[in-house]
Amino acid sequence: MAEENDGQETGAEASGAGVDPFAAAMALGGASRAKADAFLDNQNALIADQRNRLHRQFTALDLSIWEKRLGVLLRLVTILIGLAVAAGVAFMIWNASQSSGLLIEPFSVPPDLAQRGMTGQVVGAKLLDHLSEMQAQTTSERPAETYANDWGQAGIKLDIPETGISVTELDDFLREKLGHDTHVTGEIVRTASGVSLTARTGMEGAESVTGSEADLDRLVRQLSEKVYRLTQPYRYGIYLASHDRLAEAVPVLKAVAETGPTRLDRAFGYGDWAWLSGEQDGIETSLRLQQRAMAVEPDNVLAQMNLGDVFAYKSLPEQAVREYQKALTLLASNKLGMYSGREGIALKGYVQGFIDQQLCDFRDAAQIETQVVQAGTSYSPDTSAILAQLEADGHDIAAARATSVDTVDYRFDYLAADTAFDSLQAKIHIDSEAQNWIGVLSDADAFAPMLHKYPGYRSFSPTDIVPLTAYAEARLGKIADAEKHIAATPADCYDCLIARARIAELEGQHGRADWWFARAIDGQRSIPFAYSYWGQALLERGNPDTAIAKFTLASQKGPHFADPLEGWDEALMKKNRSDLALAKFEEAEKYAPNWGRLHMKWGEALGYVEKKNDAQKQFAIAAGLDLTAADKAELVRQTRG
Repeated sequence: MAEENDGQETGAEASGAGVDPFAAAMALGGASRAKADAFLDNQNALIADQRNRLHRQFTALDLSIWEKRLGVLLRLVTILIGLAVAAGVAFMIWNASQSSGLLIEPFSVPPDLAQRGMTGQVVGAKLLDHLSEMQAQTTSERPAETYANDWGQAGIKLDIPETGISVTELDDFLREKLGHDTHVTGEIVRTASGVSLTARTGMEGAESVTGSEADLDRLVRQLSEKVYRLTQPYRYGIYLASHDRLAEAVPVLKAVAETGPTRLDRAFGYGDWAWLSGEQDGIETSLRLQQRAMAVEPDNVLAQMNLGDVFAYKSLPEQAVREYQKALTLLASNKLGMYSGREGIALKGYVQGFIDQQLCDFRDAAQIETQVVQAGTSYSPDTSAILAQLEADGHDIAAARATSVDTVDYRFDYLAADTAFDSLQAKIHIDSEAQNWIGVLSDADAFAPMLHKYPGYRSFSPTDIVPLTAYAEARLGKIADAEKHIAATPADCYDCLIARARIAELEGQHGRADWWFARAIDGQRSIPFAYSYWGQALLERGNPDTAIAKFTLASQKGPHFADPLEGWDEALMKKNRSDLALAKFEEAEKYAPNWGRLHMKWGEALGYVEKKNDAQKQFAIAAGLDLTAADKAELVRQTRG
């Protein structure tokens, strides 16, 4: 029994605080009912306490988990806020380091002036207004970011000191320490004869103006020009030129070209100096300076384009095409980052238009220029004039007249001179296409005011104007004048050589005409004009086979040139092969859809192959387009026949 009892005690101890079910049952069996109920109540209370304790433990555990989660979240928010602040400060530091604006500080002024309202802040504000006005009036094709001392997005500001600590104060502090802003300080002091205004621009130097106190506003304007020259010499040169102050502009741009802070600054200085000098000294000076611009910075796209323009003005189309193609290559590489995105695409089209013009693809070139005009912006102020000339050369006289810019009362200055020149040239091309020979000579007389003001343009005249006017004189029977004027043109001028040949042809000197045509082709073998004109001359002599040979070469050089295709058609008609001409008429119509003579001759060919209804349709189209007096008479004969 003792061993059994020991075993039972050991079992009870092993169960810990728990109750032995057998012992409980024995106790309950031997106890009274009241004691049993009390025992059960105690057990229920114990269980309830344990449940309550467990509930509190689980509640405390949940709270601890949420506290930890919230703690992590708060730490993350703190980190994010810290990162945002750090990023903001970093951006402010970077932005400050890139800052290159012009900060005008309030001037020091005499107390009595300040009392009358002319405070230092007012003077600074007036200076700011004048500088902002000049910057807005300075138009240049040069991208702003290419300036060595561009004011950038910061622009021109009046620097008004603040009190206390603020974000603005912090930004100002960072720009002062890290940026490249130009600070303009200055003062007004009294002199024996009036007042003296001085502005200082740090490293650039200082400028002063003196005068009467009554002229204070005018003096501030004068001082603003001096500040503009100190801080933005290239822009100041363009500003002067655009306000017809060429004598002042040339030395400013010359200084930029020779001593500019960067290669690109010097290249642009040479480029604009070239155009100004061209207007005053002639095209050869312009060519020499444009070549210097390219030598200084070979990746400058605008200088490369300008070089192509000079060769085009000199009537050396092969050389012009070569330079324009180099410009396209530079645009593709964009090493200087001057043009990108839509701007780069637009400029590529613009350059391609000039190439098309030299290769007689007038239709494509006109479409490009039309897009530029419709966009309302251009890399050149004379886009409408160029478009009018292209439309005239493409035999669309009505469109050319609608596009042509009226320059009768045009204000001549640096920016308008090219526009005026090209506009007058477009009018000459329109009248020449319409065979209005008297109008051609009248147009040439309209150049006189511009040539008087800009004598350098006289060197452009022999290659751009004389070939057309000399031929007009020959058509009017003024052979001696025509020969005299064309003989004075350059020996390598392509249009001039063609004009010499055409004048000789009018005189019936066919051998001499052939010699001049051959000279023109020898110098510019890839250009289709001379081949086409030579073919036309041979056709009019009654040599359709040799004419077709020239027209074939012209079409090979300029596959989108309508003239040799139309001439080829007329040659086939003379050979009684109108059936072969129809396809070429259709092809030519794609490149000159509004050419009256083309539709008239097309109708004639259709009539020969017994397609009367189709012929009448072409005659009707021709009747609605511009025709020369001779073509109108021929159309009447065709429709009545």
